[in-house]
Amino acid sequence: MFAHAIDGSGSFEGLDPAPVDSGETVLFGTGGGVGATAGPDGWRFLLVSGRPLHEPVAWYGPIVMNTRDQLVDAARELRSGEFIKHRRPILEE
Repeated sequence: MFAHAIDGSGSFEGLDPAPVDSGETVLFGTGGGVGATAGPDGWRFLLVSGRPLHEPVAWYGPIVMNTRDQLVDAARELRSGEFIKHRRPILEE
């Protein structure tokens, strides 16, 4: 689980009491809940959590896959313009 401060500053319970400022990211260990306290001017942050997949991870640039072979295929598709298989139409306002 991690949190990324978007705007303002604040602190998380159980961590270093120094404020987490805009643009900073905090990585949490395993556990259930997170307590947060906003600074005097407010605080917006993105909290991301999920169950571990326990799968291999292969990473290259903007692409994350499970194997090197998948990376090679994805890089080829990215270069040829075939990487995004399904596109949603852009809604006009």
